[in-house]
Amino acid sequence: MPITDTNRAEYHDRGATLLEALLLPKVADNLALQAQGGVGKKGGPAIASPNVSEKKTIEVYGFFWPTLTGLHWGLTPAVEEATGKRLFPSYAYFRTYQQGDVCKVHIDRPSCEHSMSLTLAYADDQEWSLCVGEREWTTEEMRKHPITQGFDDEPFARFPMKPGDALIYKGVDYRHGRVDPNPNRWSAHMFLHWVDQDGPYTEWAFDKQELMPAKKDFAFPTGA
Repeated sequence: MPITDTNRAEYHDRGATLLEALLLPKVADNLALQAQGGVGKKGGPAIASPNVSEKKTIEVYGFFWPTLTGLHWGLTPAVEEATGKRLFPSYAYFRTYQQGDVCKVHIDRPSCEHSMSLTLAYADDQEWSLCVGEREWTTEEMRKHPITQGFDDEPFARFPMKPGDALIYKGVDYRHGRVDPNPNRWSAHMFLHWVDQDGPYTEWAFDKQELMPAKKDFAFPTGA
């Protein structure tokens, strides 16, 4: 989908903007199916203990799933257009949530300066909203309120998402979470993150991971 002037204005002014039908629903569904079937042998789907969720989740990181890494890198130009920034990918992961689970309200770590939550599939086709607060928080404020059950007195916006929809938001500046219990037996999502090439978190490019060895020559068969 094209990035509109409205998207750019919302992101600049409110810290979040919804990209409807970023992926075709069939593509989103098949990505969830890949993760469900197991992504490789090493580093595939793993049960993760609750962090911002209340129940255990299933997670797969892009470092172990080339399809996710390719999607992450491939979406970079669109996110640059929406944010008005030159970006480096940092990291991405796939996660499922169980029925009745929530995502506690929080702000992300430095690798998540510019973030995307991409909905892939719902077990029961019930939309589940991601919520974003309506003001920027300082680092000092967040030290006092790192993770909370809700937004307290802060106004926030709900962003219902269908499979294939994505929300771009300023992950380190605006509190966000899912305060309504998940109405589905499970839901499947991707989370993709970037940092500004010219910003304060540029050192977190590729999440400080050495993803590739030094470039080497291609080896051709003798006589080729």
